[in-house]
Amino acid sequence: MSNEVQKLRNELVVEFPGRTRQIDTLINLFGEPMEKTPPSIFIHGNRALGKTEIVKNLFKRGFPTHHYSFLNCKLYFQLDDIFEVSLKHLSGKKHKCKNVDEYATILQEICETAEETRYMIFDNAELLWNLSQTLVSIILNLPQWVFSDSCDLIDLFRIIPDIYQKFIQPINEGRVSINDYSLLFDELKPYLESALDNLYSQYITPLIENQIPTWSIYLLIAAFLASYIPQSLDKRLFSREYEKRKHTRKGRKKVSNALKFNEQFTGPQASEMERIFAIFQSIHQDSVVPYILLLQQTETFVASRVFTRTTPVERKDVQSFRCNLSYNYIKQISRFINFDILRYLDDTL
Repeated sequence: MSNEVQKLRNELVVEFPGRTRQIDTLINLFGEPMEKTPPSIFIHGNRALGKTEIVKNLFKRGFPTHHYSFLNCKLYFQLDDIFEVSLKHLSGKKHKCKNVDEYATILQEICETAEETRYMIFDNAELLWNLSQTLVSIILNLPQWVFSDSCDLIDLFRIIPDIYQKFIQPINEGRVSINDYSLLFDELKPYLESALDNLYSQYITPLIENQIPTWSIYLLIAAFLASYIPQSLDKRLFSREYEKRKHTRKGRKKVSNALKFNEQFTGPQASEMERIFAIFQSIHQDSVVPYILLLQQTETFVASRVFTRTTPVERKDVQSFRCNLSYNYIKQISRFINFDILRYLDDTL
């Protein structure tokens, strides 16, 4: 703890007697301006205990003005006011937002251009639900909107020894020549898919078990379909006419053949974000999901390594992604939400 933070702590302890433990907890959570903090903190308790004043004084004395926004939700009755005031607190500039999507986008820009952590404090935060059903979800998920091009090689290194043993097993048994790469790959492919599924399931299964919204699973499926289905088939598969049309075995077999070729010879392909979202809108028709939530969930899947970003983060006009999940795993999560993926894929894939 720096001398400045220690001085702040002592001042707060003197000013708010009996709250030493709570003050120490808050200071440990927020740390220095350059340090990372928990993405969200919910402070609750009975009234008139000093919760608001302690937090307000902590930030007023310990953090630069534009590093935080403090809003009492009892004083604001319109979303526009929440948007304008909080953004001005954080940037020192006046911003106009038409909707929640624009608000989240500007917040993201502010955080990306700042080296120090930015904080948003909402007093009487439960009132936000009365203003918007999506605002709270967006604010809570904003810290997960992380841009990363890196891959966790540690996890890959863990499975490489087993994969190598499976790779050389046909050679040691004399069934395949050391130079017959095609047969070696055919032998290895089922095991490789299973190993990668187990690797990716470490990240996606906890998300499902933690009851992520059902639409998030549809987004996974949409990305898989976009990765394997040639774009030339989109109109046929995802149009409204296709939804109304009875699916014949002949038609499905034709699609399956195209998909099988795509997987065996070119592997999963990267697809533009807008195409993934369009497929999502086609297969998920229960309710409209705000665009900004789709963006945030996509970034969460990138951070969880079930999606791979194939375009530079700095490129804002087009973003492309590839789904890393196998067909078998997609079938599993499709059954989880009772989604008939065989309407689009054939089980011979």
